[in-house]
Formats: sequence, C-alpha cells, structure tokens
Amino acid sequence: MSEKPTDPGILRDIPIFSSLSEAELSEILKSEDNSIEEFGPKEVIIRESEIGDCMFVMMDGIAEVSIRSGGGGREVTIATLRPGDFFGEASLLPENTDRRNASVRAMHQCTVFKIDKRHVLLSVKAEFDEEEEITVRKASPLGDEVVTLLKGMRLFNSLADEELAAIGNWTEILTVGPGDFVLKESESGDFLYVVLDGTVEIFTLDEDGKITMLAEHGRGNYFGEQALLPGSSGTRNAYVRSNDEVRLIQVPKEYFRLVINRDSVLFEALKKIGAAQNEEIKKIHGS
Repeated sequence: MSEKPTDPGILRDIPIFSSLSEAELSEILKSEDNSIEEFGPKEVIIRESEIGDCMFVMMDGIAEVSIRSGGGGREVTIATLRPGDFFGEASLLPENTDRRNASVRAMHQCTVFKIDKRHVLLSVKAEFDEEEEITVRKASPLGDEVVTLLKGMRLFNSLADEELAAIGNWTEILTVGPGDFVLKESESGDFLYVVLDGTVEIFTLDEDGKITMLAEHGRGNYFGEQALLPGSSGTRNAYVRSNDEVRLIQVPKEYFRLVINRDSVLFEALKKIGAAQNEEIKKIHGS
C-alpha cells in the first residue's frame, strides 16, 4: 500500500479545509483515522444513496462519477475525477443528508486518500466559529439584498411590500458547493429556487444516457417552479447542478402557490413555458 501524503498542499485547495493552518492540515494527513486506499479497475469507491462516513482525495488514477437516471435506475456517467480532485464530502456536511448523491467507480487502478467524517466536521466547525461574528454583522444586508432582488423579478410582482419585508419568515438561503446537485429528475418537488449568486446548469439525459444541456441560470433566474404548478405531476423534469459555489433563495411551495393564485397572467405563462419544456424533454428522451 502507498504511503500517506506528507504535503499539506493536497488539502489546501479543498474549500472545507481552507480555513485551517499548515499545522492543522498536517495533523489530518498524519491522523490514524485517515488512510491510503487502493481500488482496482471498475471497483466501486462510493455508491449513490449509501450513508457517507468519509471523503476522498484522488492521489493516482482516474475514476468516474455516475448517477441513477429517472425511474429506470440506469447509471449515467456525469464527471471524471483525476489526481487532485476530491469527492464524497457533500453527504458529511451538517446541512445535507447523510446519503451519497452519486456513485464513484475506479476506471483503472486508483489510489485515494480517505479522510474520516470526524475531520470534516471539525473543519466545518472551525470555519463556522471563525466567521460567526462576521455572519451576524451581515445578517441585515443579506435580507435587503434578497428583497431587492425579488422586488425586481416579474415572478413576485403580486407580493405586497410588507410581504417582501417579511422575507426571512418564508425563505431560506442555501449555499451549494461546486458540482453539487440541487435537483434530480423524477424526485418530488417542494420548493422554487432563485439564484442569488453563482450559476447552475440544467440538463436532462437522452435515450442513450448522454447529457443534454437545457439552460444555464445565474443571478435573478429561477427554477423548480414547474413541479409546483397545480395540475403538474409534482416531480422534477430535469437535473440542476451548481457550476461553482452558489447561493440560492429557497421559496416553499405554498408561497409560490400564493403568488400564482394572485397573478393569473403569470400562471398561464408558466403553464405554457412548462408545456414547451416538456415537449423538448420528450424529444430528447426519444418518447
């Protein structure tokens, strides 16, 4: 088995560990909790939906990231990992579920550095403690920023000023890491999302399992509304994945319904957009 890495530089560019000192990074490398693991060709490193208890850094070799598509359960490759890339951290973060959101399989012989969940959570806590005072000071401007953005959107024209002023009572701000899934096709939909910062890509899979891009959304764009419309299937019709670190305004279904119940013109427009989207997706799926 290969020896553990000794250069803290392999961890320095991983966002979770960015606030740690050289000494703290070295401690992670030396810890008995963490180890070098090797995987043979086609061997599964992590499997979608299993409980996550560690993350990995690619040391050598190439691995493929795949997800199960639609209701058929077919695995579709969505990314390739090479030395220096990291994966498996999303399921360990406190704001996420404990479940893996994708599978990773070695294409050839692979060597990875396995980091126990405990070190990830300690790093997240250290970053939170360091930024807690700053976050408190920025709480009010964040609310103003969100209100200003929503006021300028046609989607929220029917809301009164006092309803927008109470934004904190009916929305949440989510931060999504680079390459993470926000939505997956065929899952149930309960929220609309507005992009506050960053960009997301929206895509579906054709009948051969290849990715077909539908759109890229940035600040002020919204997505996820079609599954919330009255009379819809209630399920997502595409995948949405972050291109970089993204902040999203999460709007619950009941408040979105309030908006469209007051605005019949908007409701009809969204239904027409949805019908056109579904036709396009059907053609891509070959149905």
